[in-house]
Amino acid sequence: MSLSDLPGGVANSARLRDTRLPLGLKLAYASGSFVDFTVNTVLNVFLLFYATTACGLSAGLAGGALALALVIDAVAEPLIGLFSDNHHSRWGRRLPFMLVATPLLMIGFVLLFSLPDTDSQLLLFASLTCAGVLVRVAVSLFNLPFLAAGAELTDDQADRARIIALRWAIGMIASFIAVAIGFSVFFKEEGSIAQRQHYAPFAMTLCVIMLIAAVASMAALRRSMNRQHPTTALRGSLVSAIAADLRELSRSRSFRVLFGVALLFATAQGVTQSLGLHANTFFWHLSTEQTQLITLSLALGQVLGAPFAGPVITRIEYRTVVFIGIFGIILMQALPATLKLLGVLTLQGQPLAELLAAVALFGGAMTSIAAIALLTMITNAADEHEHRFGVRREGSYFAGWSFATKAASGLGTLLSGLALQAIAFPVQQTKELGLKVELPQATSDALGLFYGPGAAVLSVAAALLLLAFRLDRRTHASIMVELHARREVQAQPA
Repeated sequence: MSLSDLPGGVANSARLRDTRLPLGLKLAYASGSFVDFTVNTVLNVFLLFYATTACGLSAGLAGGALALALVIDAVAEPLIGLFSDNHHSRWGRRLPFMLVATPLLMIGFVLLFSLPDTDSQLLLFASLTCAGVLVRVAVSLFNLPFLAAGAELTDDQADRARIIALRWAIGMIASFIAVAIGFSVFFKEEGSIAQRQHYAPFAMTLCVIMLIAAVASMAALRRSMNRQHPTTALRGSLVSAIAADLRELSRSRSFRVLFGVALLFATAQGVTQSLGLHANTFFWHLSTEQTQLITLSLALGQVLGAPFAGPVITRIEYRTVVFIGIFGIILMQALPATLKLLGVLTLQGQPLAELLAAVALFGGAMTSIAAIALLTMITNAADEHEHRFGVRREGSYFAGWSFATKAASGLGTLLSGLALQAIAFPVQQTKELGLKVELPQATSDALGLFYGPGAAVLSVAAALLLLAFRLDRRTHASIMVELHARREVQAQPA
């Protein structure tokens, strides 16, 4: 049976997925990456510093508040993924969630950077927790359907890789813009990054940009609804459906491995980014302008690395590409701080900043290459899941990825907060004196140890776990052939 023999709607959908998505529609859809990447970049780079240094919240409580928000979001994500996979509406099964999420996210994001000006640790902790929960759940509500929809736009592997690379590249541009706006506009003056009044206008400005991108992405999905797979009927009650979904995921070796790799990979990135402002200020002793150079270089490296990822992953096995990327990240994380702790790296001031910026540029490119390859592997694993269990679960698979990437600002921030607590970082002094605080040498060295080699240990663990992944390019190609044949049989009238 050919596609022309299938029922009208199913045949048209399958036929469209076998064709390339127009470039304009790809760009509009991929603009939705602005939402997740902007939020996560700002949370990773600025939030811990804002909560501790600018607002005076204990580092341990700050890390605990953000970790608690992550735990609550971890409960919500499987529900969002399941509902997204099974939702029926005239707007499709993905778009309604994104429509609801957008205003909630805007409100929560501004509240997160508008913590009350108080010395009450309890009030600061409660405010950070509530706003953090709202932001995390809203991001999941938008991003999980957004990512899952991308896996349904085409069945062509080369075009899938292009969509993923484009989505990542736009996300990296969003990260670059967020950091650039922060350092070039709101934190331009020396010491202003430690002043709380600059953060709420910063958040509001980013909300306007995210809103424009979200509307463009939702409009693109509205125009491409006829490419989506048919919605799968919910199996039994909601509780039994969730249980069945989790059992299926736990039985998938590919999902288990990829979830673990993404979790470790993202947490390592989170530790490096969450401690970045602290390390640049109190370990490397750099100015705000020099810190901006390094942070922007990392974001620029991620943008520049994205165009290379597509050609690389079409020629080399996906797992090998991730290994290459993670190795580059390990060098970025561990080498400079280790050399300084050993007394080998003695540069200071602008020469040091330029060296660290070059390292960050390289590490950012490697991050993009590894992440795009991982996203392609997750999409392929969702195909394997359909082949094995007879049901598509893109929402659940990308819920795993979303949870793991949020670990970059959840678990990563928690570990960073605990590290600052362990080394007795002087939170109250920094709130009162800003960047004029001088740390004892032992505290400064301990900060560099956690920031550099400590984060690299998690990256090494991610690389080791990746050895257990078995779904290679050839196996996936045979799975797709069988899936096409199975879909034709299932669509045949009884």
